[in-house]
Amino acid sequence: MIFGRRAMKPAKAAKEKRGVQAVAVRSFAAAQTDRLLAGWQWDGGFSAQEIRTQLASMRSRSRELAKNNPNYKRFLQLFCINVVGEGFALKSTPHDGVPGMDSFRLDAQASAFIQYHFWRWSTWRDLETNRTWADATGRKTLAEIDQLNAKTWARDGEYFIIPVADDNPYGISLRIVRPDACDETYFMEGSAGQNPVYCGVEIDKKFGFPVAYYFKTLDPQSQYRGRFGPLVRIPANRVIHGFTPEDEDQPRGVPIGHSSMVKLKMLEEYDKAEITAARDEACSVRTYHAPKDDDQENFIDLTSPEYSAIANALVAEKEPGQAEILPHGYQQTINTPQHPNRELTAFKASMLKDIASGLGTEYSVFANDWSGVSFSSVRLGTIAERDMWKMLQGQMIAQSKTPVFVAWLKSFLSSPISGQFPYEKLEKFAEHEFKGRRWMWVDPMKDMNAAKLAVDNYWKTNSDVADDLGSDYDDNLEGLKREKDSRKKKGLTEPADKNGMQAAIPAESEAKNGKEV
Repeated sequence: MIFGRRAMKPAKAAKEKRGVQAVAVRSFAAAQTDRLLAGWQWDGGFSAQEIRTQLASMRSRSRELAKNNPNYKRFLQLFCINVVGEGFALKSTPHDGVPGMDSFRLDAQASAFIQYHFWRWSTWRDLETNRTWADATGRKTLAEIDQLNAKTWARDGEYFIIPVADDNPYGISLRIVRPDACDETYFMEGSAGQNPVYCGVEIDKKFGFPVAYYFKTLDPQSQYRGRFGPLVRIPANRVIHGFTPEDEDQPRGVPIGHSSMVKLKMLEEYDKAEITAARDEACSVRTYHAPKDDDQENFIDLTSPEYSAIANALVAEKEPGQAEILPHGYQQTINTPQHPNRELTAFKASMLKDIASGLGTEYSVFANDWSGVSFSSVRLGTIAERDMWKMLQGQMIAQSKTPVFVAWLKSFLSSPISGQFPYEKLEKFAEHEFKGRRWMWVDPMKDMNAAKLAVDNYWKTNSDVADDLGSDYDDNLEGLKREKDSRKKKGLTEPADKNGMQAAIPAESEAKNGKEV
């Protein structure tokens, strides 16, 4: 007996041991550590410690690729074009009454008033100073700020905006802060009664939300840009921080293309090697050699000082089409270039497909390669890619566009130009939505017929179809009505009603007779 239990017989013990081994063999293959997987490193995810030690390196390498790598530059352009484009459109939707009741209606006057002033602040340049009102530096419109933030988001993994007081009519502008100004190396474990600080972000000890950010200030004694002074603590309610979280407790963003950066750099170096090899071979298509021992008569010794100029001419780099007169007795051999490699195109295409997958872009658009693709495959790839762009648009709207609008609205309602719209109705006036850029149909006729079928069968509304195209249905109706009134004033006849578009606008006679449309 061992500790009150009967000792196990050897045969039974061996059987149970084999059972344990069998269970281990049937476990998760991805967790095995055999010789084939010995080099597969363990990873703790996007932890604060990993970001603390590796973010600066990733960010620096991403910026280098953005400067010098054409494929990475293409990705950043696609990111900016598709996420922001020409900018986001504000739709102010303040309502009166109770949702779901007949009294619930749009306050059209307040909506138009807010939209006009937000557009004015977003795009206007002061007539005296030529400074924009939205940008603290006075250089950029709000759309240009969004475009810069989108590029920074993709390249550096995150972006920062700090709304600041300004002397423009709306009393507010936006200051753009470089991501490396927020010190990712600043760590502090929270003691009793204190919140911890991870990667320059003070985190609520109980719930984990940001409480404050620690930014480096420029050293006034510095003679060059980039030297920072003491840290400054700014409360989180004054900082807009945009990034794509990969983990629940991730405090900072990482470059969006981080999983493709290594392959991009290796492909870049491979391209350099191929170009160098091809160039060397193109400039060395001929080799020269001395005659054999049995043919030494009248041979010129190029090693002698008097013939050094001839020797230098033979080994010097040649220009295309250039030939030389050989010394007596010398012969030349024509080399056949082996570069560029015949498999180079296929190899680069394979590499770029992997890179495009890591970046989330459609290969043909990313690589500008339309060979061997069909319309159907491009259509499927384009639709899938657009879903990703829409998701990123939603993130940008939630993380920066809405906070910027609310900060502007608070300042606007506190200014004299708000007039009859009081600050006490902030919650009502804050109702809004932003519309991101949309794309034309891949196959216009088929997509248009599909949209009409969806509307006719009540699967979609006309507003849904307008949203898919990046327009507003109500604005479209107002525009059509204005066009109809203008044609009537100028004595022009109405175009033939083929698709029922004009039927949406009641005729004047029908309106007078009270006919329901």
